[in-house]
Amino acid sequence: MAILIGAAIAILTPYIIFLCRQPVLIVSDMAFIPLYGKERLRSESRAAALALYRPVKMVMTADDAGDDVVPHAISNVSRRPYCVIFPLRFTYSARMYREQNPDIPIIILEGRYGENSPANNILGPTAPDFFIYKTDINTDFYIAGLAAAILVINREKTEETEEIEEKGRIVVFIESDVQRQGREAFLRGINTLENPPNTSFYTSFGQFSHGPGIICAILAGTGGAFMENSHDIPVIFYTWADPQLIPEEAVLILDDSPLAQTVTAVRMASEGLAEGQIQSKIIYKNPQKINRRLLHKMQK
Repeated sequence: MAILIGAAIAILTPYIIFLCRQPVLIVSDMAFIPLYGKERLRSESRAAALALYRPVKMVMTADDAGDDVVPHAISNVSRRPYCVIFPLRFTYSARMYREQNPDIPIIILEGRYGENSPANNILGPTAPDFFIYKTDINTDFYIAGLAAAILVINREKTEETEEIEEKGRIVVFIESDVQRQGREAFLRGINTLENPPNTSFYTSFGQFSHGPGIICAILAGTGGAFMENSHDIPVIFYTWADPQLIPEEAVLILDDSPLAQTVTAVRMASEGLAEGQIQSKIIYKNPQKINRRLLHKMQK
């Protein structure tokens, strides 16, 4: 009997310790749920909790909730969280929460922005009191360039017994704020090919005109309409949306959602890094069209 009790204690103790640890809280709004997917939200929260060995909880607010409502919603979930993660759109709420809870670490996930930090502009002189992390634009677009190179290789192998009439081209839809930085990083990736195809960059879908020979498209914050009339053209998609909602043309998804960045962000904050960059999570949606092993090799 004593052996059974000892075994039960040994099994339950880690779980009890886990439950007693201060949670990581992630602020979001209700509109995030249908976009991200309910089951995916649960599974990603569990995965982050296991990686951090502490509870990870979402703080959901109404879509039209005022900034002053958010701090109360956070306190209702936990009065002494380990840290609180705010997406950029909640920066004003983060500032109010800091005024009420000066001892609780606050992480702001800024997303894909250029050199100027919107968060710093909002927070003003209090910015050094926050942990502010951006999405790693250079790495993300370099990976997209490598993936596009693989799609070129796959195309050439598929058509190696046929005469390819034209070299083809790649189209990249990219937000203007990160156009220069993303363009340079993407070209470094695609230029790993000996004879890379031409790449055209657009900051809006209105600039684009359809034409033959498109090998693949990259949708990075703009150009979503491309998928409506471009069936069978492989797409590399930067999005938070549930992969099950994305058309089959998407072969690779780069996800920089708060949940995708939570583990890295918390670890960076624990190390005292006030600023930093976090690579997006790579999701393979259509492995038949992209060689995962070759992508890993090229990344190394």
